[in-house]
Amino acid sequence: MSATEYLNPGCVFLPDTPEKVSEAISIFAKNDCKFAIKGGGHSAIPGAASIHDGVLMPMEYINTTEVQLQEGYIRVGAGATLGSVYEALDPYNLSAVIGRYKKVGLGLAVGAGFSYFSNSEGLTIDNVVNYEVVLANGTIGGNNNFGVVTHFDLATVATDGRVLGGIVYYPESSLDELADVIYDYHVNQAVNDIHTHTLPQYGYNGTTNETINFTPVVYNADILELPDILQPWNNTPHYKSTVHNRNYTSLAAELNDGFPDGKFQAQRIMTVYADAQLYKDIWWEFRKWMKDYQDVEGFYGLHCNMPITPRQVTQGILKGTNALGLEDAGNRTLGILYFGVTFDNKADSDRVLPDHDEFVQKMQKLAASRDLLHPYLMLTYSGWNQPVLTSYGEKNLAKLRAVQAIYDPTHVFQRLVPGGQKLPDAKQA
Repeated sequence: MSATEYLNPGCVFLPDTPEKVSEAISIFAKNDCKFAIKGGGHSAIPGAASIHDGVLMPMEYINTTEVQLQEGYIRVGAGATLGSVYEALDPYNLSAVIGRYKKVGLGLAVGAGFSYFSNSEGLTIDNVVNYEVVLANGTIGGNNNFGVVTHFDLATVATDGRVLGGIVYYPESSLDELADVIYDYHVNQAVNDIHTHTLPQYGYNGTTNETINFTPVVYNADILELPDILQPWNNTPHYKSTVHNRNYTSLAAELNDGFPDGKFQAQRIMTVYADAQLYKDIWWEFRKWMKDYQDVEGFYGLHCNMPITPRQVTQGILKGTNALGLEDAGNRTLGILYFGVTFDNKADSDRVLPDHDEFVQKMQKLAASRDLLHPYLMLTYSGWNQPVLTSYGEKNLAKLRAVQAIYDPTHVFQRLVPGGQKLPDAKQA
C-alpha cells in the first residue's frame, strides 16, 4: 500500500457480508457521514482507499472465491486479492481476465484492467459477468460514483494449466534496441498472436543512478520456449531471465516481488497512438527529468508502455460495450503510457509532485503537436487531478450521469466519499 493512502480515519468498520455493507451505507447516508471504501488499497490517489476523520470501510473480510464451473465464471469478494483468484482457478485449468500482480485487489474491474489475456479477451471490465452492488439507499443490487461493489462474477478463460512466463532484465546499454522491440510488440506481436503478453517497464533508481528495463514476457500456452514472434525479447542483450514453464499463481507471485509498501507515490497516465519515435522521445525525456531528483531519498521512477489493440476495443463492443470512449481509435493501436514516482519522505512531496504533474502535461503537449495524443485516461493509473471521466467523451458522460440519476439521485457517493475519480457535473465537463 502506498504511504499516500496513510490517512487518519475516525473509525474503521470491517463488514463481512453484503448485508452489513448495506446497513452501513444506509447509516452513512442518513447521517451525512463521510466514508471511504478500501479493496486491495492499490490506488495512489489520496483518499481513494482511506479518509481523514470519516469512516474507513475495508472489504478485506469479503474475500471468498467460488468457482462456478457450469456457469463459466468465478464469484469473487471485493476484498480478495488477485493471487487468491489464480489459486482458485489454476487447479481447473482456468483463469480470469484480471490483473497480473498477486497482492493487488480488484479495483481494475471497475476502471479498465490489463491482463495476461487482454490481447485475446479485451480489458477486465469487458469480462465481468455481473457486479453485486450496494446502492446509495442500501439496496443490494463505475468506480465509487454510484455504489459499493461487494462481489464480482468474473468470466473464466480456459488455459493449458501452465504458462510460459517470467521477467527479462535489460541493462541500460540495451534500452535503445529494446525500444524497437516494444514498438513491435504494440503493432505486431500483440496484434498478430493473441496469446502473447508483455508489460514493458523501465525503472530508474535515483540512489544508484541506474536505469534498467525489466519486462514480464508471457506466452499463454504450455510450452517450453518462446515462439518466434516473441524471440526479439530474447535476442536483445539482457543480463537475467526468469522465463520458464509454470502456473499463473507462480507468475503472479513473481511479478509482485520487488514492489515495496510504504513509499510515497504518485502516478500519472496518458494515451497516444502507437508511434516508434514518440515512444523513444517520451522515454528519453522522462529519463532526463528523473535524473534531477537523485538527491531525493529513495527516489525511484517507473515508466510503463502498454498497448490497447484494435481487437481489445472490439472485444469491449462485442461483450456489451463499456464507457471508455475507445471506439474512435479505429484500426490503430493505442499506447497507455504510465509515469510513476516513489520516494521515502513526505517532505519531498511539495517539490516532486507538482513537477511530476507538469512533466506529464508537457509530454501530452508533445504528443498533441504530432497529432498522436488520444484523450483517454485510464482510471487505475491516473493522477488525482487528471480528468479521467471527462476523457471518456460527452456521450459516455451523459450515460454515466443517467445511471447516477437513477441509482444515486441524492449524490451520496459524490458528497460523502471524497476520494477517487468523481463524475463531473455538466457545468464542470
